Amino acid sequence: MKAPYPKYKRWLSYATEQVLETAASDHNEFLQVSLVHGRLQLVAEDAIYSFGDYYLNFRKLFEVFDFERLPLRAEVLILGLGLGSIPELLEDYIGVEYNYVAVEIDPVIIQLATKYSLPQLRSPLEVQQADAYAFLQLDARQYDLICVDVFQDATVPEHLNGDDFLELLAASLKPGGAIVYNRLADTRNHARLALEYYEGPFQKAFPAGTLYNTKGNYMLVNDAKFLAQ
Repeated sequence: MKAPYPKYKRWLSYATEQVLETAASDHNEFLQVSLVHGRLQLVAEDAIYSFGDYYLNFRKLFEVFDFERLPLRAEVLILGLGLGSIPELLEDYIGVEYNYVAVEIDPVIIQLATKYSLPQLRSPLEVQQADAYAFLQLDARQYDLICVDVFQDATVPEHLNGDDFLELLAASLKPGGAIVYNRLADTRNHARLALEYYEGPFQKAFPAGTLYNTKGNYMLVNDAKFLAQ
């Protein structure tokens, strides 16, 4: 499918960032889609929301993740769509074929993803505009893999920090399935807060869980068996 920008911008992006579009929404005062090193990047004021196969927090986690423990055609829930870096990584970098449901609260992000990146995906993808917590309350389906990548700029929304949200995640997971929860750890304070969350609510909900440090993010996994460390 033809890209929604001139080819020369991709070439130029290896020398300097090519800004394609800026936008704002009720949920994000600033959003910008750019090409950087040939890859689409979505940034907010203080955070990177998507960066293709350079979305290193999930890329590094997926490099040590045991995908053989999941079904060949796994059902995947993504909370926090961005430009779709997670399904892109799983498709093109890991090489698995899954079915996806993506939940994104910001309609402007959905519009940007629909314009720039989602048409390039080969896998089935259902996009729902909703709050992650509210979606889990209403959605009766269960999933083999749940990826939580929800930020309000550089902060996880407060209502996703409690025991009740983790209970909803657990109820939405098929037996033997995996949860990956992205927590920011780029500063000493962010790392402290992420570690407190892991050692508190997360380990309470998932005693077999583990933390994987990607040098900027703590990736929390519900069961250490999924990581080949």
